[in-house]
Amino acid sequence: MTYQEAVKQRDQLSLACNTAAEKLEAFPFDPITGLTPDVVRATPEWITAKNGYSVAFNALREFNATFVKKYKKELREERRQRDAERQKKYVAAQTAQ
Repeated sequence: MTYQEAVKQRDQLSLACNTAAEKLEAFPFDPITGLTPDVVRATPEWITAKNGYSVAFNALREFNATFVKKYKKELREERRQRDAERQKKYVAAQTAQ
C-alpha cells in the first residue's frame, strides 16, 4: 500500500467515525453534565448508534497504530510543509500591519 492509498483509507475511516459520532450526538443529553441519561441509553436506537461508533472508532484506532509507524517520514514531511505554509501566512499578516 502506498502512502496516498493509506491516506485515502485513513480519510474514509475518519469520515465513518465522524458520521457515527454525529448520529450519537443527535441523542439528547443533560446540558449541565453533558452525559446521556440512562433512559436514552437504554433505547435500541442509542445502543445501535453507540455500537456503530465503537466499531468505527476501533477500526480507525487500529489503522492509525500501524499507519503512524509505517509512514513516519511522510507524515513528518507533510507536517513540515503545512507548518511552513502557516508561517508564511503569519509573516505576511504581520508585515501587512
